Amino acid sequence: MARNTREEEKRLQELAETIYLSDDTLTQKDVADKVGITEKTLGKWVVKFGWAEKRKSLLVTKKNQLAIMYNQLEQLNEEIKTRKIVYDVPLWLQKPMKLKNADGSETLKNHEYKEEDYPVKIGNTPTSKEADIISKITASIKRLETETNTGEIIETGIAFLSFIKPHNLEFAKQFSGYFDSFIQTKLK
Repeated sequence: MARNTREEEKRLQELAETIYLSDDTLTQKDVADKVGITEKTLGKWVVKFGWAEKRKSLLVTKKNQLAIMYNQLEQLNEEIKTRKIVYDVPLWLQKPMKLKNADGSETLKNHEYKEEDYPVKIGNTPTSKEADIISKITASIKRLETETNTGEIIETGIAFLSFIKPHNLEFAKQFSGYFDSFIQTKLK
């Protein structure tokens, strides 16, 4: 096998990294075969560039982030929905007043009022700060759910190939060649 130029080696490294990071079910041999390099070369790159650690974090990060954001949104909405309603009752009404009895002694008596007669200070609707947080979490969720990166494209292509292989091996081989070319154009 002829030695690759630096430019070709860099292109092969990028392709190998993308394929390696996109699917944790692929072995190093599978990835090396797809890229057209030796398993030993791929192993060196995995260690040298820290792809194993990167693979772990990339494959679960998006799913975990979505789960975390959905949990945060649910928790915030539940807190808003179940919190005690606080009315804006003036402080002077909340403090007891001193009354003098006929014998000159003093007693404390609370003012009589209905909380509901006063405006809601804190209710079951989000404050402007909470609404802003909800809006930001929702936007982040939407961005994560609609964003497609090269790794996800590769993952989808590999899943499609796995589906086609048992039905039509020749088509799967043909598709694989076109798909590899497609991915290489994405990496340039």
